[in-house]
Amino acid sequence: MSMSQFTFKILLLGDGAVGKTALVHRFVHDKFKQAYLMTIGMDPYSRYETIDGKKVCYSLWDIAGQDRFKAMRGMFFRGAMGSLITFDLTREQSFENVNKWVSEAKAESPKQLFILIGNKNDLEDQRAVKESDAKALAKEIGAIDYIETSALTGDNVRPAFSNLGETLLRNRLEKLKK
Repeated sequence: MSMSQFTFKILLLGDGAVGKTALVHRFVHDKFKQAYLMTIGMDPYSRYETIDGKKVCYSLWDIAGQDRFKAMRGMFFRGAMGSLITFDLTREQSFENVNKWVSEAKAESPKQLFILIGNKNDLEDQRAVKESDAKALAKEIGAIDYIETSALTGDNVRPAFSNLGETLLRNRLEKLKK
């Protein structure tokens, strides 16, 4: 196991079947699993990277999106520094639930940063959410960015995680200077 100078707890949040597990699997293993297996509670993952000469550990918490797991989610949220709030570009309901996820996350970790992720951009012919609407929502929830991804193709997956990791590192280094 690699030693890191900084560890960032990052949550993957969103409705069930929006592609959270596929995104984290693509980022950590650079692979896509076609079969869908529902996350039960939470699945942890780690990835180590060097950002601006600093060793960083992404402690990734893939949180179950189904309502029946809501009662246990709060304990997983505590101490989160950032979240990738994910919705499925082909399912408008998953987009409409983004504010619910932001509220739930902020209740346990109010200072965390968010990136809004519109996943499954490879299914453009089935798109149900306009990019302009998603960008407006990202601004409304105070997200640091909006990124459209595809776990299937790998499109923008690394930039989504890296953007959050780089921002968290920059913020941490600024706090250490004070």
